[in-house]
Amino acid sequence: RVPILFDIGGGKGFMDALRKEVGAHVGGITSGNPHLKETESLEQAATLPHALQHLFCKGGVPTCGQTQFKYNASCWTDRVDVETPPTAQNKGYGGQAKWHPGNRSHQLIGRRMTLLFLRALDEAMNIWLKATVSEGSPLDGKYWHLAEEENKIRDALKSGNATATPCGELMKLTPRVCNTPMRGGTEWTPRYRGDESSIRQLLKPSPSGYIPSKVGEQVYGGREARIPQLRIPIGEVDVAMIARSLPQRNRSRKRSLSTSGISAGAASAEAKRGGHHWYSRISSTSSMLRNETNHRILGRRLADDSGAIVPGEGWEVQGGNIGYCDGTSNSVCARDKSSICLMTGHNDGRGTLDGDALSGWVVFNLKDVTQGLFLARMESWFPMESNKRTEGWTAINNGKRTRHRHLKAPPPPKPADYRVEVAVNGVITKSLNETEFNDLCVEPGYNLIICTLWDDEERAVKNEKE
Repeated sequence: RVPILFDIGGGKGFMDALRKEVGAHVGGITSGNPHLKETESLEQAATLPHALQHLFCKGGVPTCGQTQFKYNASCWTDRVDVETPPTAQNKGYGGQAKWHPGNRSHQLIGRRMTLLFLRALDEAMNIWLKATVSEGSPLDGKYWHLAEEENKIRDALKSGNATATPCGELMKLTPRVCNTPMRGGTEWTPRYRGDESSIRQLLKPSPSGYIPSKVGEQVYGGREARIPQLRIPIGEVDVAMIARSLPQRNRSRKRSLSTSGISAGAASAEAKRGGHHWYSRISSTSSMLRNETNHRILGRRLADDSGAIVPGEGWEVQGGNIGYCDGTSNSVCARDKSSICLMTGHNDGRGTLDGDALSGWVVFNLKDVTQGLFLARMESWFPMESNKRTEGWTAINNGKRTRHRHLKAPPPPKPADYRVEVAVNGVITKSLNETEFNDLCVEPGYNLIICTLWDDEERAVKNEKE
């Protein structure tokens, strides 16, 4: 689908250009104070609506930047299904730096975005109402089918000169990526649909069935308990309560999802309460989405076990969060036993798929490839020998049957002669030294290195799926 591109401050010029050049659907809200009342003193702030207190301050009034007014989060509050957290919880909440916007600013942005989309929906309903009055029912497809409009945008984007765009300047080695529809996977969170969009879902298992995994048991499931300081004072507008007061939907088609990944006590207490959103029952591992050893969704082998391209045993996932981390208010994320702030609710996780000279091949099984383009975000600053999976190994895949290429000793910390090999359909297409590999990479932003591992424009011309 063609997305709506939405800006929350600073990108209006770029959005306007996209709208003008290719007809893209764009929108946004301005930053700063949209003519709301300011805080002038502690006494005057108490007379303002709760959501406005200490949000914008007149010159010289410092309260808007002070932690006690800017933040209201907490690491822990008692709940019925957890007697005591496994790890002592922080009294304070990490990340409450003076340069971060704070919950009041986020709340304002969220409400402004909501109002914009509600008004857009209201306008759409008015258009549909007028159409049905004048043209009758059912509503003509031209009022709600988007295929023609989206194809028009896609065609305009594909025919544009990508090299001349800001994107093309950043991706100067492969500018066609800027007007090519792309799909991908990531170990970073939040991500759409949890583990279904992880890199692990694209991996071909090794001959033993091994696929790197990110597992762990969450301390509890369900929604977070209400933090006392988050309660809306009596007499103030409670937006969440207004939303919950809408007519109940038909609940006859309930979904029954696994509670695996949630501790037994938490699952039992949750079952007794029975009032949590169904997202609360989503497993903290990917086993519910796909059994990684028994029920393969990954298909054919690229080569026989005796061939050159066999998935390695030495890859692992480091860092990142466990749980269902989709970035919504219903996520059940990062509640592992070692957490020192279980109620953080923070989906920000930066997992990596790590390998080294002993890990063997990492093999991706990619479906419906048409454009012959594969890029990867690389983190070349990781120290050598940081992969725990290969600790103590002295041969690729720990000597298990692959290419039978044994090393006499582990690789040195910073080898000057390392090579990166790339294969497509079981055939090695690139074997690169450090200089050659770096020539395939660009750094469009801080700590952001993107490398083009495969760029076959002839395949893009044929536009054949494989």
